[in-house]
Amino acid sequence: MSSPFLIGFTRVLLVQLLAQELIEIEAGNEDRVILFVARHLGEVREGGSLVSSLVRAFLTCPEVVELYAEDADLKRVIQDLDGTPAGWVRG
Repeated sequence: MSSPFLIGFTRVLLVQLLAQELIEIEAGNEDRVILFVARHLGEVREGGSLVSSLVRAFLTCPEVVELYAEDADLKRVIQDLDGTPAGWVRG
């Protein structure tokens, strides 16, 4: 199950990954990727690694062509996200 927070977080993360050319997705499928990844994150058990969960979600998402980001890249992008959770849920 995904929440508005997870959808917003995933949206902001995907925008950054695309801008930095760390991910390639099928054109026009941003919303599908966001919902797929947000749902996956919502199902991860507490204590699971966020980065590992994101990698698994991106790699299993049918609309993701290629994930070029390594774990360290994802950690850096997450740490560099600018904004507040309230801003993420605006969509």
